Amino acid sequence: MIDQIVQKQLREQYNPEGSFLRKIQKSLLDILVELDRICKENGIPYWLDSGTLLGAERHGGFIPWDDDVDVCILRKDWKRLRNALKKNLREPYKVHEVDSTSDYTHCWPRIVNEEITIHRMVKVGKEGDMEEKAENLWLDIFLQVNGSPRVARFVDLFYGRCFRRKYRVINDGRMNYFLGVVLFPIAKMIVGAARACGKWFHPETFIHDYGTGFYSVRKKKDIFPLSLIEFEGYMLSSPVDIPSYLQRIYNTYSQLPPEEKRETHNILSVDYEKR
Repeated sequence: MIDQIVQKQLREQYNPEGSFLRKIQKSLLDILVELDRICKENGIPYWLDSGTLLGAERHGGFIPWDDDVDVCILRKDWKRLRNALKKNLREPYKVHEVDSTSDYTHCWPRIVNEEITIHRMVKVGKEGDMEEKAENLWLDIFLQVNGSPRVARFVDLFYGRCFRRKYRVINDGRMNYFLGVVLFPIAKMIVGAARACGKWFHPETFIHDYGTGFYSVRKKKDIFPLSLIEFEGYMLSSPVDIPSYLQRIYNTYSQLPPEEKRETHNILSVDYEKR
């Protein structure tokens, strides 16, 4: 963990109590604690991932400028977790996933707070133009499968393109949309085959499930048996070897990045709606 004086300075600079960002972080923490409760009650393993785990290890909670939460579970546990979430999630939280939620266009599931809407700037089109987008406040759940980044990149050249066209993530003409819809079942079969091969050839290596566009490696020996780490005053599930886990994703994870690389999701405003 970084020096407490530096941590205090960062908090004062980015997310002091009562600030716009700190309110978002506390609402995200509420979702995370709700997920933790349900996973513990149902015996479903999960762990903090990416920037959330990095924040826990380096800051004891959120990275001061961060505005999202990432967790991982094994893909084989997702059906059980989804059922538990749908039965036990308290209002105003809901599960969003592409096959059951209208206008949802990500290939990984989320838990969202439907009373909080985030307005942010996102890149669209081949030119990378920025436009405003509104989404409910979210926690990302990334499903882990056995596999290799090299295979995932190759599979995603086909599957990712079909997915983005079928679900209108990109709009590049009727013909491409039609091809995406027609070829999507074949793309899913290829993904199924890749998952099966991953179990045989890469049993000790995990990657994010196909289509996410994230290709960092996670090693089974770094994850299990799961441990606990403090995050914003709560003891939450984490990989057993956090330094090795984070080293594979970030390399020099213990060092603070320069200010120009302290990235957020370009949030413009937040709407709170009480139902």
